[in-house]
Amino acid sequence: MVSLQPSAAILGAQIALGSAIERHAVAPLGRDATTLDLLLRVMESPGGECRAVDLCRQLQLSPGYVSKRVDKAVAAGLVARRADPGDRRSQVLSLTDDGRRVADEFRPLLEGVLERVIFETLTATERDTLVELLGRVEAACLDLVAD
Repeated sequence: MVSLQPSAAILGAQIALGSAIERHAVAPLGRDATTLDLLLRVMESPGGECRAVDLCRQLQLSPGYVSKRVDKAVAAGLVARRADPGDRRSQVLSLTDDGRRVADEFRPLLEGVLERVIFETLTATERDTLVELLGRVEAACLDLVAD
């Protein structure tokens, strides 16, 4: 029989980290976590631009859901979109000045949570091991979903 202990540990850590991020980084800005994550991912993309389809892959969310989130971010004046010159079916996203301001407000709050929860809790070697192990678990999950 397979032990559920690793799954419980991963899910417990995910929920706890999500709650800490929500309370100390998301709630103070009065925005939703998905929009803030979207803003950071666009901001950190090469050239400060990314395609909507690439966000779907990064966030592991459906194109329909990401499209709705992008629509809301555009309506809120946080994201601009334009047709991808290399693929007319795709859109290129970039941050507006307001979107950059919100992302710049969110980033240090998020970093503060991560500093306290991860960097003050784990050694550098433990962090490297955690990242490597979780990367392997993620890859196995993606392989399973692709089957």
